[in-house]
Amino acid sequence: MVESKGWNWENADNTIWLEPCEESYFYCENWKKQGKRSVLDLGCGLGRHALLFAKKGFKVTAADISEYAVKKLREAEKRENVIITSKVCDMLNLPYRENSFDCIFSYNAISHTDTEGFNKILNKIKEILKPDGEIFLTLCSKAAWSFKEANYPRIDENTVIKKEEGPENDVPHFYVDFEDIKRLFEPDFELIRVCHTDKCLAESNMQKGTHYHIRARLKKQDKPVDYSSVIGKTVSGKIDRPLGSVHPRAAIYYPVNYGYVEGVIAGDGAEQDVYYLGEDKAVSEFNGEIIAVVHRFNDVEDKWVVAKKGTAFTKEEIEEAVEFQEKFFDSEVIVG
Repeated sequence: MVESKGWNWENADNTIWLEPCEESYFYCENWKKQGKRSVLDLGCGLGRHALLFAKKGFKVTAADISEYAVKKLREAEKRENVIITSKVCDMLNLPYRENSFDCIFSYNAISHTDTEGFNKILNKIKEILKPDGEIFLTLCSKAAWSFKEANYPRIDENTVIKKEEGPENDVPHFYVDFEDIKRLFEPDFELIRVCHTDKCLAESNMQKGTHYHIRARLKKQDKPVDYSSVIGKTVSGKIDRPLGSVHPRAAIYYPVNYGYVEGVIAGDGAEQDVYYLGEDKAVSEFNGEIIAVVHRFNDVEDKWVVAKKGTAFTKEEIEEAVEFQEKFFDSEVIVG
């Protein structure tokens, strides 16, 4: 499997790559009408599509291998006053859990690998996409000049390494035809629409870009999340961010006590985080009952909600209490 290599965004024409593609406007409206709420912008680049989806009210997660690109996205996020959970990561090792997203949008990015790599990415997409979740992606076409005629090094029957001036130099490109698409996606996906495009002219410049635009829906069974083994347990721990404190790096004010259970390791490899409710003052330790779990779809760690003995909270009250931090994530409060 070829090693991933991101675009050299420092050399890209940012005036072009800051404008959302035409298809993104359609999917913003279509997915919203379907009631979809969470989107992963996979291979987000400078964030043109992540920003658009966030402005349209989606819970947006963005991932790219380029530190430069993600840094620029975070700067734009602040300027545009939207919330996006962004991460620098390799598409071959996506850090998202099962059933994380309603939709995945990947424009001119997911093909930057070889055949083995694409199969690995697609298998991960099947895992992190929710049942009946949709994906829109573009793949390079074998009818393209860059595959049929260009004298680029070929590393397998579907993949070339581009050799040209600009941000794509030395980046692998995976190519398909329609039979490849059917073989790769069926029967796990329902292919809703497959378009074959040949870009002849763009920005008044001649182009040689031939791609497949693919819309597909995942067919898999839903698995209810079960926290019955956790909710109701009595736990103790330490408070490291007491009520009234501010996060040392992020501008987050803590209206509740926030800490961790010592010795219990969560999905992020650190000790299990806890929202501690029922105290109206800052404390350094806690002891109480787990009354709910905040299940984060687009993160690797859930949060436990612990209540002081003798206090009770409704689901709505819990949601309000944790909103100060959970607004940055696509999460759900699950009670016993």
